[in-house]
Amino acid sequence: MSVLKVVFNSTSQISRTRSAFITMCIVTLTVAVIFIWRNKQKLEENYRNVPLSDTIQTHKVVEPNNGRVMTDVPRFLNEADMMKGGKQRDTRKCTSAQRSTMTLLNPQPLYRLGDVIKVEINTYNYYGEKQTIGGDFFRLWMENTEDKVAVAGDVFDNNNGSYTGVLRVQWSGMGRIRCFLERRREELAMFYSIMAEHGALWQLKREFVWGFWVKESTSCSMLRNRLGDICNFTSLNDGFPWYCEKPKNPLLGCDSYSQSWSLNKGYLPKETQQRDIYYLSSKSDNDFLPSSFNITSVMETGHKKIDTPKTPCNQLSPKDTWQRKHPVGVIHRTMWKPTLCLDTLESTARAYRQCLRNRRLWIPGDSTSRQFKEVLHDTFNFQCALKSLNPQLLEDEQDNFSVSWFAHEFPLFHGEERYSPLANRAQHILLESLPNNTMDIVVLYLYVHFNLVHPDIYRQHVQRLVRAAKSLLERAPGVTLAVRGPFAYYRNPAQETVSYWGLIYTDILHAEFSSVSHRVVYIDYWDMTVALGPDHIHPQTSMVKTMVHYMMSLLCHRRVGNTT
Repeated sequence: MSVLKVVFNSTSQISRTRSAFITMCIVTLTVAVIFIWRNKQKLEENYRNVPLSDTIQTHKVVEPNNGRVMTDVPRFLNEADMMKGGKQRDTRKCTSAQRSTMTLLNPQPLYRLGDVIKVEINTYNYYGEKQTIGGDFFRLWMENTEDKVAVAGDVFDNNNGSYTGVLRVQWSGMGRIRCFLERRREELAMFYSIMAEHGALWQLKREFVWGFWVKESTSCSMLRNRLGDICNFTSLNDGFPWYCEKPKNPLLGCDSYSQSWSLNKGYLPKETQQRDIYYLSSKSDNDFLPSSFNITSVMETGHKKIDTPKTPCNQLSPKDTWQRKHPVGVIHRTMWKPTLCLDTLESTARAYRQCLRNRRLWIPGDSTSRQFKEVLHDTFNFQCALKSLNPQLLEDEQDNFSVSWFAHEFPLFHGEERYSPLANRAQHILLESLPNNTMDIVVLYLYVHFNLVHPDIYRQHVQRLVRAAKSLLERAPGVTLAVRGPFAYYRNPAQETVSYWGLIYTDILHAEFSSVSHRVVYIDYWDMTVALGPDHIHPQTSMVKTMVHYMMSLLCHRRVGNTT
């Protein structure tokens, strides 16, 4: 009898334990479901689904040269021409910088300030054979290392294996013309192919979570047909297409989305020969063209100085900031000397404070625009800025100003660190949220992360931004609105990030913002960075300070309104 009692008591205890465990599971599941549902509700309340109805259009490049329009010689090939010829499997058929030549056209014994210098670049492959098609990406500049001056040149693609380089003399004395082969045509064509196949050059991810122990990450894309069974997260991307594959785990549905991250590495080709092409430029020891030229120039006065215009930069009409006359400026002893206007702003904390007093400066974008905020932190001697991609705000009570930064919408590649959807916001949402009486300064910027997706996607985002800009300018006459243009950077450690796309994006910005160019200031950094030559997507702090000051000189104390 006692044995039966012990068995009965043990069975009852097991039954009670099992019931308690089941009850605990039910409670945990209920709490998890409520948490996910409330979190999803909260997120969706903060986002608006903005439909995109505009179709993507093509744009023909028009470039000026010495006052004349070059309608037949673009700076880059269109995608169709770039893709002609199919896959190249022999690396020695690609352009060799050491075998290619640069020739000075119509050389003069003495040049004068403002004279145009033309060079011809003829390309040859590693076998020594003349190239018959274009598509290579060159950098051209003139420098005087002794006087520490440099100016960028333009390179136009004749699509026959030859290129025309154009520079303009900006100082008296000696100048050395140099050229660098940044990327081969075959590499750029391969990047186009990878974009067509995968939607991006790097792998975007979203993490799904159920409870506290079930997690799964899936691939994401802006192109729906690049994925299988998908979850549509367009509403979380402020109306821009954003899709992620559904998790395979049956416990995880689309509602269990959590954070975003990315594998910041490329989709490598499977063929060995194609991989050799993929890494060709990054493994090349010397891609400077062996031929360079020393020229001598004088001013009529004979003095060594750089001529500057008389119009202060903050009085330069917005329309004039969009003009295609190059160079936009000259580097002179680490200082940027604009050719379009006179920099009258002191590079001091006091001058910047006076500029921003009682205002907010918005500088959204990516980590390269966050660098601008970090420089302002240092200028004002504030606590160091955070390095994360979460929204950041710098506030100063003394002069009642603030500087705000946030990460733009996808595509934005976070890396291994996870971020919630609230970390990314589209910049058109910012423009739509500003009040009619705003006196804010807004600097729009989309660039580096878009270098990893097709240019059509970039155009789509810019078109949406222009619509919001038009609306804001109509209802908020006191706002100061600017667009920060692409900058040039040399071979980044991340092989797939190439500033070649900045040439294309510059033309897209000029085309799409043309209707509001009389009200929007364009901050052109291309010539500055070609001349300075940063070797990373994150330029050195000294260079960022130069970029920040040029931005401030254009925007500070600017009279706003319907400027023609």
